Amino acid sequence: MRVRFALLLVGLLGLLAVPPSPASSSHVVASARGAYHWTIPATDVFGIEIRNQMWFKARRLADGTAVGRFFYIQQAEGETFVFAVDVTCLGTPAPNRAKVGGIVTYSNDPTIPVGRYGWFQVYDNGKAAPDLSSLVGFGDEAANEAFCASPNPPRFGPWAVEGKIKVRA
Repeated sequence: MRVRFALLLVGLLGLLAVPPSPASSSHVVASARGAYHWTIPATDVFGIEIRNQMWFKARRLADGTAVGRFFYIQQAEGETFVFAVDVTCLGTPAPNRAKVGGIVTYSNDPTIPVGRYGWFQVYDNGKAAPDLSSLVGFGDEAANEAFCASPNPPRFGPWAVEGKIKVRA
């Protein structure tokens, strides 16, 4: 099981290194990237410990399209769920904040099938404070696009992360 998980993780990281080819204008007007992890303690809002890992790279092009990928791993109560998502939207409601969403291309969670959408938001706090991340939310395409377009802060979190987030708006 651990070997399979490690191979899956290596494969997912390898996909991050392959840049997607944009279908239109390649001039980047905003970008966000990161690799980090964080744990939500059992004393927090959910009542169980939730360990999270995230790797992502997203860019918004001059014509408004967004490209990139993100990989999310969540562990709770002995279960491990892995998601790969192709980025379809990138919102930057503030210079240090990004909202990333896209279509699920891999999921081992039967309640979140391939074809659903996933999204999250991050805060790049530089060296002044820890960077922050929300959990990943899931839903349909309309909810994904509304999420990226909204200036609203996260419904859950954000939590301080260990790792690095970089936002360029």
